[in-house]
This record gives sequence, structure tokens and C-alpha cells, in this order.
Amino acid sequence: MGKHKQRDRIAKLVSWGHWFTLANIFICLIIGLFYVQSALSDSSALATGYLLVSWLGHFAFLPFVFFILLVFPLCLILPYSGILRGYAAIVASVGVFALLFDAIFFGQYGFHLNTYSLTQLTTDAEEWFPGGSFVMLLAVIFSFLFILGLQLILANLSWKRHAELQGKKFAKILAAVFIGSFLVSHSTHIWADATIYTPITQQDDLFPLSYPTTAKSLMARHGWITVEGFQSQRDRLTGNQKLVARYPSAPMLCNKLTNTHGVTVIAFDSLATDKQQRLLQAVPELQSHHHRHLGQRDLVTAVTTLLYGMPDLYTESLKQQNAEPAYFGIMNDFNSPIRIFSTSDFSEVAFPNAVANKLTEFTGAVNYNFNLDVVLAANANVDEIAEFLAAQPSTQRIIITALTNQQVAGGMVNVDPQSLQVPLMTMNMPIPTRQISNLEDILPTALSHFMACAEGFRSFTNGQDMRSETRNLPRVMSVRPYIYIFESNQTTVIDENGDMQLFNAAGEFVPGAVPPTPVFIQSLRELQRFGG
Repeated sequence: MGKHKQRDRIAKLVSWGHWFTLANIFICLIIGLFYVQSALSDSSALATGYLLVSWLGHFAFLPFVFFILLVFPLCLILPYSGILRGYAAIVASVGVFALLFDAIFFGQYGFHLNTYSLTQLTTDAEEWFPGGSFVMLLAVIFSFLFILGLQLILANLSWKRHAELQGKKFAKILAAVFIGSFLVSHSTHIWADATIYTPITQQDDLFPLSYPTTAKSLMARHGWITVEGFQSQRDRLTGNQKLVARYPSAPMLCNKLTNTHGVTVIAFDSLATDKQQRLLQAVPELQSHHHRHLGQRDLVTAVTTLLYGMPDLYTESLKQQNAEPAYFGIMNDFNSPIRIFSTSDFSEVAFPNAVANKLTEFTGAVNYNFNLDVVLAANANVDEIAEFLAAQPSTQRIIITALTNQQVAGGMVNVDPQSLQVPLMTMNMPIPTRQISNLEDILPTALSHFMACAEGFRSFTNGQDMRSETRNLPRVMSVRPYIYIFESNQTTVIDENGDMQLFNAAGEFVPGAVPPTPVFIQSLRELQRFGG
């Protein structure tokens, strides 16, 4: 008789566990809607159907697995309802809380929780307002306690009404729906993976504890690669990925700063080593910076990147929109119009139409003022520029750089970012030691002497003020056909199909290595900030 009672008790506990799990399946499905909302809105009908079926199957599967692994064994080993209900409530609380926290985090950042994520969240909370991390900790504690209370209520309620629930027939129907959804979603994914149907495979990293995340699935979900990109090897290095620019991304709210010195930016098409020495001899006050400062491969792209402070992916869109640099209007409103000069040997083809009509030929007799001047010069005009610099007031702020590396400009595409290295020299403009900068940073640095804007200059540029002490890495840069992600100890190079190469700090290739997923996603988002 004792054996029968023991068996009946275990059977009742297992049955109760199923009902308790079903309640948590509904909770997980509700939380799962946060992920569904984050999916692409313009997906095909098949991809949308897959998304819904996958949502049903995945978030029904997760609680069931937790029950099988963590609760079911104790039903057999420790068949005491009071202990099991409390234990199951704690297990469910941890799982539901982690899922809810991950869903909220995913909606904000676009990637799932990990150790890097928690560090990022804490840092951002402190940037939002002082003590933000403490407030976040309190919110976490109270949220968990609320979920624990809810789970205890569900555990006890499902136990007390177990007999009543046993008479319900909908449980078998729901089980069939969940199992069917799980099987259909996985079968569909196998087909999509085999046929490279990206509207489905790009959802691989959407749900937590789902398919392994790859660079290709992430880039597909963010719209960087297409089915054709997978299928056509000849398109691998064409560098034809473009974005439609929404420029500026927000209204520019800027205040004029009192400025008693002018700023002159000089950008050469390229600048050989001997020419650099010529400038340093002509103007001994020039300071040469030896950190990694990168240009572009193509002169036309480089000019646009310099003047607009935008990644090269937007070059064609800005040209089609005939949009002038957003800060032009602000500087005009401040009665400090920007003057743009070009030397006689500098290629006129390089200028966007919106800027070309504002060009003035450089004669060397530029009147000094307290405004911002930009001079585009050819490598052959170094002597002319050297004489011009020598005649400048000693208080003039000067930035000198090159747009391309003379040794590789227009030549063979080289994946090594060192092939993009260009010189950077300044005068009366101290720049703290930095790990990396590029052409996008030149105009924001110059403009920081004339204006201060809400949210910095992020509404019209991806560039950074090089005088700022804020953290410089990780940093993303697009130089078609590659995307570069620079971190403190490694550099990742990604082509437009999502294939990547990772190099350590010594420049050595690391086979099979990948960047942290959060860094990867944030880099893609940064490049897409101005995408319409």
C-alpha cells in the first residue's frame, strides 16, 4: 500500500509540474513578444509565419526543458509537495527574471546578455545619471522579488486546483500546438539554411538560447548582406554596399563659442614622407602625431568622408541628395562661414556637387580671419602650402592630414589597416594620446572651437573630437570593401558577405577568432546611425 501511495504522490507531483510549467509557458510567450517586436518589420510572409511559429515553439520549449532538467528529477527523489513547490518557484523565478531582463536589454542594445553586456549596462547607467547603477540594482532586486511572489502564487494555486485542472481537455491541444510549432520551425530553418533564405536565417540570433550566432546572421539581420551576396562570389569585393543617408539624423541644436583664433584644416590628396619633412622644417611648431590615423583608398570617397564626417557607405546617397555638410548652415548663422579652397593640382572630380560650387582656388594669399578654412591640396603643392603656413600667425590653429596613403591609393586592395595610415600634424591644438583616429574626426575637432551642440556632433557625424579624453575604443570604420572594428587588443576585418579575419595586437592573423558579439552589433549600429 505504501508503494502505491508513493507512486500516486509522484504522479500527482509530475502532473502538477506540467500545469505549473504551462503557466510559465504563457509568461514566457508574453515576454517573447518583446523579441518578436524587435524583428524586421518588412519581412516576407513566409518569414513572418516562421517568426510566429518559432515564437510559439521556442518559448514553450524553454520552460519545458527547465522542468525536465531541474524539477522532474526531484519529483522522483524528493516527492514532498511543499519543498518542491518552493524549489520550483525559485527556479522559475530565476528563469523568468533572466528572460525578462534579457528581453529588455535586447530591445535596447540588440544583443543578448553576457558578462560584457552587464558591464556595458552598468557603464551606460552611470552615464545616464549619477548613481544610475545603484538605481538599476534596486530595480533588479524588486523585480525579482515580484516575480518570485508571482511564482509562489502560481505554484500553490496550481497545486490546490490540481484536481479541477486535470479535467480540462485544452492541455492536450496546447501541447500538440507547441510540439508542432517546435518541429515546424526547426524543419523550416533546416530548409532555409540549405537554400540560404536569409529572411529566415537572419532571425537565428533573435531569441535567447537559440541557434548559434554568426557574423553572417548578424549582418543579415542588420541588412548588410543579401542572398545575392552569399551566392555570387564575384560580388565579394565590389564594395557596392550603400546606405540611404538621413542627414542630419536630428535637428542641430548648437551654441556659438567665443573664438579668438582661426582654424585651418589642410588635407593633401597624399603626402609622401619627404613632403612631411618639408612641412615640419617650414613650420617647426607643427606637432606630428604617431598614433594610428587612417585615411581612405579612394580620393572622391576621402573628400566626402572628410567634409561630412560620414562613413563611405553614404557617399553616393549624399551625392544624390545634393546635401551640403549640415554644419555649413550653422556656421553661416553664426556669421562664421566656412571657406573651402583647393590648389590648382587637386582633382576637381573629387568634390561633391553641393560643395564644388563653394570652392575657391587657393592662391597662397588667403586672408587671415577667426573663421574655419579648409584647404584641399595636392602632394605636388607642398612647397606652396609650406610658404602659406610659414606666413600664418603664431596663434593660428592648424590641422594637417592626408586623404589617402600614397603607396596604396588607387592600387591593389589591401586588407591590412596599416595600408590606410596617413600622417596627422597639428599646431596650437594639443591632442591627447589616442589609439586611433580617422578622417571623420578632422572636422568635428575643428568645429569644436566654434560651436557646442546637444549630444555633441552625433546628429551630423560619426567622427569624434580628437581633443576629447573619452574612451576611443572600440571603433568601427568602413573602407570599402571592408568594415574594420578596432579594439584595444585586436582588429576585425569583415567583408560585405560577413566573412571575417581577426588580427591580434601584433598584427598576426588569428584563425577562427571572432569579436565579441556586443562589440560587433554596436559597430554595425554605429555605421547605420544615419541610415534612412
